[in-house]
Amino acid sequence: MRLKLPVRRTPPENTIPLINVVFLMLIFFLFAGSIARDDARRMEPPVDITDDESIRSTGALIIDRDGHTHAQDTEISIEDWLETSRTSDAEDGPLKVAADGDLPADKLEEVLAALSKAGGTNVVLITRKSSQ
Repeated sequence: MRLKLPVRRTPPENTIPLINVVFLMLIFFLFAGSIARDDARRMEPPVDITDDESIRSTGALIIDRDGHTHAQDTEISIEDWLETSRTSDAEDGPLKVAADGDLPADKLEEVLAALSKAGGTNVVLITRKSSQ
């Protein structure tokens, strides 16, 4: 007489420890994210840049606190500046723009929108590190 051998079943994987680890990681990252410093509260805009020779020497379009655009020492329109920057630059590098720290954000957006309409697609905004 032949007896059947019982089929051995593998016990199911215990997922409780995995759930515990994931839950502990969730709590850790929630806690770690809530105690991180908020650096945006201590941001200070840069000082007046129209007199800064290091920025003027880059050939950047300088926007003063009233929203007027300057290149070097003269006031210039965005279209004229784009034309002169494209003819003077041999390589197709980014357009450099420097804004005054007291310039309202909505005026900066207007100038950047006008720059985009005039054909400026690759724009770099020059900023300055705080002196603290």
